Amino acid sequence: MKMGKLLRRIVLLAFAGIMALTIYNQEVMMANIRKNISRQEEVLADVRKENEKLKNLVDSTKTEEYTIRNARTRLGLLRPGEVPVIDTSGN
Repeated sequence: MKMGKLLRRIVLLAFAGIMALTIYNQEVMMANIRKNISRQEEVLADVRKENEKLKNLVDSTKTEEYTIRNARTRLGLLRPGEVPVIDTSGN
């Protein structure tokens, strides 16, 4: 009889120990997952900011002012009636 009770207690203690270790490991994993989620949310916020900047840049390229400025600076185009000014000072 005493041997059966002792064995039962050992089995219950082993089971309780295994359950405690399992719960501890799950808590550690959950903490790591929460940290990872937090880091990913920070990255997402940075990407959203960059995306907003790029959207604004794309929107600015659709304006007539941008098109005219680009035509003047990159292509050297002039409006009808304008006279080109050539800088001969060497600066």
